[in-house]
Amino acid sequence: APVRHTRTKMSSKAKHGGTKRAVAPADDAAAAAPTAAAAAKKPRSAAAVAWAALEVAVMVGVLVLACQEAVRIRMYAVQVYGRIIHEFDPWFNFRATQYLADHGAAKFFKWFDYQSWYPLGRPVGTTIYPGMQFTAVFVWRALQFLSERMPGWVTAMSLNDVCVLIPSWFGAVASVLLGLLAREVVGGGPLHMCVAACCVMAVIPAHLMRSIAGAYDNESIAVTGMCLAFFLWCRSLRTPHSWPIGALAGLGYFYMAATWGGYIFAGNMIALHAGALIAIGRYSPNLYRAYTLWYIVGTAGLIQVPVIGWAPFRSCEQLLALAVFCMFQVYAGCGLLARLLNFGESTRARVRALWSMRALIGTGVVVLLGILVECGYFGPLSIRVRSLFVKHTRTGNPLVDSVAEHQPASTEAYVHFLNMAFYLMPIGFVCALFRGATDSRASGLHGVHVAKWFVLLYAAVAYYFANRMNRLIILMGPVASALAGIAIGSAYEFVRSAVFDSFACVAALFAAEVEAVQAPKHSHVDKKGKQQPKRHAAVPEADPETLALLSTYRVPEYVAPIVDGARRAWRAPAAVALRLAFGALIIAWLYQSSRVFWNYSDNFSHQSSQPSIMFQARLHDGRDVIVDDYVQAYHWLRDNTPEDSRVLAWWDYGYHITGIANRTSLADGNTWNLEHIATVGRILASPEKKAHDLARHLADYVLVWAGSQQSDDLAKSPHIARIASSVYPDVCPQSDPLCYSFGFDHDGSPTPSMANSLLYKLHSHRIKPEVTVDENLFREVYRSPYGLVRIYQVVNISLKSKRWLADPANRVCDAPGSWYCVGQYPPGFMHPPTTHRHIKYDY
Repeated sequence: APVRHTRTKMSSKAKHGGTKRAVAPADDAAAAAPTAAAAAKKPRSAAAVAWAALEVAVMVGVLVLACQEAVRIRMYAVQVYGRIIHEFDPWFNFRATQYLADHGAAKFFKWFDYQSWYPLGRPVGTTIYPGMQFTAVFVWRALQFLSERMPGWVTAMSLNDVCVLIPSWFGAVASVLLGLLAREVVGGGPLHMCVAACCVMAVIPAHLMRSIAGAYDNESIAVTGMCLAFFLWCRSLRTPHSWPIGALAGLGYFYMAATWGGYIFAGNMIALHAGALIAIGRYSPNLYRAYTLWYIVGTAGLIQVPVIGWAPFRSCEQLLALAVFCMFQVYAGCGLLARLLNFGESTRARVRALWSMRALIGTGVVVLLGILVECGYFGPLSIRVRSLFVKHTRTGNPLVDSVAEHQPASTEAYVHFLNMAFYLMPIGFVCALFRGATDSRASGLHGVHVAKWFVLLYAAVAYYFANRMNRLIILMGPVASALAGIAIGSAYEFVRSAVFDSFACVAALFAAEVEAVQAPKHSHVDKKGKQQPKRHAAVPEADPETLALLSTYRVPEYVAPIVDGARRAWRAPAAVALRLAFGALIIAWLYQSSRVFWNYSDNFSHQSSQPSIMFQARLHDGRDVIVDDYVQAYHWLRDNTPEDSRVLAWWDYGYHITGIANRTSLADGNTWNLEHIATVGRILASPEKKAHDLARHLADYVLVWAGSQQSDDLAKSPHIARIASSVYPDVCPQSDPLCYSFGFDHDGSPTPSMANSLLYKLHSHRIKPEVTVDENLFREVYRSPYGLVRIYQVVNISLKSKRWLADPANRVCDAPGSWYCVGQYPPGFMHPPTTHRHIKYDY
């Protein structure tokens, strides 16, 4: 039957000759809202209620299993190697956590560590993101407290065990928060998308790679803080009355900032989302209040973190959040001023005056910010951030260019770290783009849900930065999981609707047959035998759901017959049969893909669960052993050298030397001083006698990694030489800025500069017959069981320099009696230059 739709109506006053006024589209939307609400409040049948309850129970059960799996899949390292800290940076984090637990927060923030970056030292309290340390100490003390109150329920753990297990615990928490974020994207309603996104996040390799048990690194907790901040931000925009949650989003942002330097990405992401909403005309008082609360609370927390300080107001990297905040204040302030002054008699004049005022003041703010940038008020971009906008190995800083994680990501890297989510992301992107627009609860934003724009922007920005730096694929993990969950949830909705519509078709056919049997037979022939004309059924009104949909999208009602026809064709028996068949294919594909994805993630977790300080290997006789040469070497240093011993090694191993061996190192992974690292590189790259003349002032022992072609010090020798040459021109000739002369020929033989270097001789001493070390300069004192680590004692060290460096009077303090006192190089040692030259890679 044809569909009858209503025309635009006029008010009663217009019907009687009064002023004519057609109902505006906004009034249509308001009139359709009660209809949609009434349709939504229709009492459901007992079967529908039972099905909904069963669905929720199943989803909650799957969510619990996903959290359980998130913890289990991260525990392989503990099962094989025990509760031991992995990698390099986590050992510094553990050492800092131990210091916080032993000395308290006051001393922690005034901790100047002279055991690292010898002889300069490092002010740890003002150069660390302390959120992870405070979290670990809080959990450790909470477990101790609960174990005393509930001894049969809670077991106390050592601080080491807490630090080992925290990444796996927070991996599960991040998965739940990511699921809640995905739920906000679709309007805060469907639970299945939340569960699907949580399941993907629980095992996706992009998140696993930084949250394996034992990988006590900043990202393992920071990703959880980022998901918390993003979820609370989107939640604050759900309804016109949810803006106070913006304060909680600010606290989540502060927690992430206290944990990881990637907080800059999170802050700019929220600012970009808020600014984009204004640009597309979605400004509302709810958005203004939520962003203002988020910025004030978050920034107030940020400036309390010593390593951040006043950077939110002085750094170009955080200028976007400040600019959007100023834009909001101008936008809202001009609106308030226009209302107070009552500009113009007509609405058009008032709007024109309001926008003129906003444009004038906004231009003034932009000009002011531009002047401040030109005057140098805002600091320049850091070298790592600048590397995101230039081609890799083009920063000119050899230290940054030497890090493998700074290379751009390839398609293989995306498949490696995202796997199935990489293919589901585009589908989820499209599904998210066309979802959320029918959420009537977001009336403060003209009925259009806004959380989806956050995820879409997040996907685009994260893809760009991950494409520039391989390490930032970790930022793709949450958004890839969210979009994959939306794609899976949309497939579930498609299959479920097809099943329900098939039930409805079967019920309609059965009801029609019953009605045909029970109904009396009426003839259309009158008593005279003439055929009576058939009476047409009443023309039905348009479906209320269709009207609500059109009003939300602001589509004229004259298209209602087309939409109604399409909806009825969609629910026709033939279409339902096709949908069921297609749904079966989707279920089969998802089932098979999920199994492959889980197996892949499980294998990835196994491969990522080998600590850098020990690994499993198979000997020639077929025996499987755990090679712990590195741990044994550091334990030898701890047990067989004086406590004030200084160990010279490449900066990669500095955290191990201070964290495991508890000895003084010259450089570590903080990499804050290129010139000092170049000094270490110069010693290693110099001939033996020249290297000894330098090393005797700074070190008692020299440690080198040997025996592994992929990760020993010879594999790092090109970067060692380039970094040293960037500060000391005598390391490599001026005509060879990339230090190709310091390496190996095609036949594997060392070049002359490599063969004469201290690094090569310490590495190959007595392994190659022609290579020996002058024992009057360096004497080998330890070699690990499998030859992976070699330690040499520096002969005839300068005791005068060592005593001079140990005297606190020779340190330079920023004020009398201050804790901030920087060490100096000894008088007999040539100070390194304070600047470095940029390396050009176009030779």
